[in-house]
Amino acid sequence: MATFLLEHSDRDRPELGVVASTRPNSQAIRRLASLLGVTGFLVSFAGSWIPSLWGDEAASVMSAERSLPSLFDMVMHVDAVHGTYYLLLHFWVDLFGASPVSVRLPSALAVGFAVAGTVLLANELFSRRVATIAGILSVLLPRFTYMGAEARSYAWSAAAAVLLTYLIVKLVRARSSKKIAWIVYAVGLALGIYLFLYLALLIVVHGVYLLVSRPERHTIRRWTLATLLGVLLSTPIIVVAITQRHQIAFLAHRTRVTVAQIVSGQWFDGRWIDGHGVNSPVLGVSWLAVACWALIAVAVIAAARGHYRRIPMVLVGAWLVLPTVILLAGNAMLAPMYTNRYLSFCAPAAAILVAAGIAALPRRWMRGAAIVIVLSLVLPGYIAQRTEFGKPGGSDWAAVSAVIGHDARPGDAIVFDNSVKPSWRPRLAMHTYPEDYRGLNDVALLTPFEQTTGLWDSVEPLPQVASRLVGVSRVWALETKGTDQKSAGSDLRVLAADGFTVITEIPIHRTIVYELVRSSS
Repeated sequence: MATFLLEHSDRDRPELGVVASTRPNSQAIRRLASLLGVTGFLVSFAGSWIPSLWGDEAASVMSAERSLPSLFDMVMHVDAVHGTYYLLLHFWVDLFGASPVSVRLPSALAVGFAVAGTVLLANELFSRRVATIAGILSVLLPRFTYMGAEARSYAWSAAAAVLLTYLIVKLVRARSSKKIAWIVYAVGLALGIYLFLYLALLIVVHGVYLLVSRPERHTIRRWTLATLLGVLLSTPIIVVAITQRHQIAFLAHRTRVTVAQIVSGQWFDGRWIDGHGVNSPVLGVSWLAVACWALIAVAVIAAARGHYRRIPMVLVGAWLVLPTVILLAGNAMLAPMYTNRYLSFCAPAAAILVAAGIAALPRRWMRGAAIVIVLSLVLPGYIAQRTEFGKPGGSDWAAVSAVIGHDARPGDAIVFDNSVKPSWRPRLAMHTYPEDYRGLNDVALLTPFEQTTGLWDSVEPLPQVASRLVGVSRVWALETKGTDQKSAGSDLRVLAADGFTVITEIPIHRTIVYELVRSSS
């Protein structure tokens, strides 16, 4: 398909990518955007149900399953930045359930919109050739395919970012004075910020675009008023998010930000960020990232030589770079605020710039070879994303739950390792795959999550609830590999002291399932 699309675009515009090229028929570009958008949805959706759900997705599912009063109460205390997404997912789950395929499907749909928007924007800024290549790339670049198979708001933030950017370009170029159009921009900006707070960084990007475009005063005035209105409408979420800034304080205790995380992990790494893969010898950066940044450099050089107009390059370059710089600066000087998936909304800019680099290559065979190289480097990451343990930390809750569902019996007790960070705790397997835990006795539960103002269940240490094991003959313990099960107070030691003996030990991936029975006296 990629070859056909490229040849078709070449026939239409032999000098595509050059400043003097003419714009193609709008109906044709809409058909192209629709075709690639549907393809993007299908590619992201394919195999999305295979990897186990993981910690962030557990937060999405559990929040969506709350009653509306419980959800509103929670977001006033934690995770307000994702509150709008949780609300939308709440209604989706009511209709279609909370299976992995169901909760990930909206993200795949959002990727379809993001891909279509990327095609439209690239065509508006550059040429049909760039738009075609950008669409092909955005179908398969790792950040697109990753966020398209994850029950989080990042795919929707990318779709919102590209559509807002397309809208501002159209408004500025048309020198629009229609109030309704600028109100749509303001409302869209506010909705984007509600969907994901960091989308507010687009204001800086769009401001740079207006600065270099030098539009008429009335355009600057309308953009300023529309932006102020958008910020005003989103003030509640901004205020609540500031009060909840302690929630991401954990980022300060993570491994320091590395070059590989920034230049590779944000858009061009097919693995989750702390995974293992084949990298180049350059600072652990993936080979795909090396190729993509080299092509971005080609695009910059081509623009410097007059092959592309300056203003579109500044806009897309600012979109790619400025949000990252701002977050890194804030991370260093103010408070923890950076993790690479927060920059998912910049992925369309990455696709467009790489496409511009490919389109600027002087020979058709060079362009074809560049696309083949990029796609060949993409494929291993795409496959890795859709393996059973392809989510961050190698989450294995689906496999763990399958064991429990097959072997456990109603009335058995179950205990969960509570010594690891919340997003890794095996307890979340019970909430993401609940059918496998029906009828089991959750002995450590104090308060179910839906009755708390936090994300998770409130639990008690196992030594304090040993009395709840009276009359229980079988216990299942889900423990994380690497935790010390020989220390005093560990689950296995507490259960051994209460007369239980391990009869089965089943290592899964990062979790070990223990079956214990009460020893006969």
